Amino acid sequence: MKSLSVFPVVFAASFSVATAQQPQSNLSFEVASIRPGASPDAEMIAIRMSAESSRIHYVNVSLRDLIRVAYRVMPFQVSGPDWLGNRFNIEARYPAGATDDQVPEMLQSLLRDRFKLQLHSESKEHAVFALVVGKNGPKLKPSEVKATDYPDSPNRKPGTPVRGDIQIMGSPAGMHLKGPAITLSRLCETLSMFVDQPVVDQTGLKERYDIDLTFMPDNMRMRGGPGSPGQGVDGGAEAQPRVTLFEAVQDFGLKLEPRKAPLQMLIVDHIEKAPTEN
Repeated sequence: MKSLSVFPVVFAASFSVATAQQPQSNLSFEVASIRPGASPDAEMIAIRMSAESSRIHYVNVSLRDLIRVAYRVMPFQVSGPDWLGNRFNIEARYPAGATDDQVPEMLQSLLRDRFKLQLHSESKEHAVFALVVGKNGPKLKPSEVKATDYPDSPNRKPGTPVRGDIQIMGSPAGMHLKGPAITLSRLCETLSMFVDQPVVDQTGLKERYDIDLTFMPDNMRMRGGPGSPGQGVDGGAEAQPRVTLFEAVQDFGLKLEPRKAPLQMLIVDHIEKAPTEN
């Protein structure tokens, strides 16, 4: 099983593909360098996706992730050839006046121009995990955190969580998800990273909540060795009991149920294995 040495920065996504059928943006990077990254078969891969100071700096980012970010979707919503796993290192500079929020539009142009991407969207029935309210009702209290309490601005103190954003941290007990004033749909988008099917919000709860959730993902249970999740530093007894995601959400009076639901999918009709020259 592959493991990633870092968690990449992710853009907020939804289970829709609105941008795929809208007129294509002409906004593009002023200059972009694309070079081969790690092999898709590499066992340990460091991934970075950062957008700041009018530049993007991507390390070992797959074509699938480029499409995911460009069209604001989740990985499981992208269907295409095997080489969507090909990884690249990308450095690109914004044109004058462009902002970080416009990175997806510029990535769309880059994928079309350099990889000759052609795609369409369609709705497909998909196996999902539905987040629903448990039989005894929810145990969630609406957040009292106001938008002004955690402004997403350059003046925000480092490490201070942004209202509506989830911090993902590793610990001996597994993954720790924490954030102020989170919608349950945003929580589901994040939980989808740790299970083999999409997680969709079917609770009907529309408030924002302060989330603090710790669980052991299945894909971390295979990792052995002293100090690995679920073990003490001497490789002996577990540091803390392993709590699955399905057990952890029950603390909120919620549960995850397997269901079928229609999801919008991006179907890649054509994409080159390698980009045109820099």
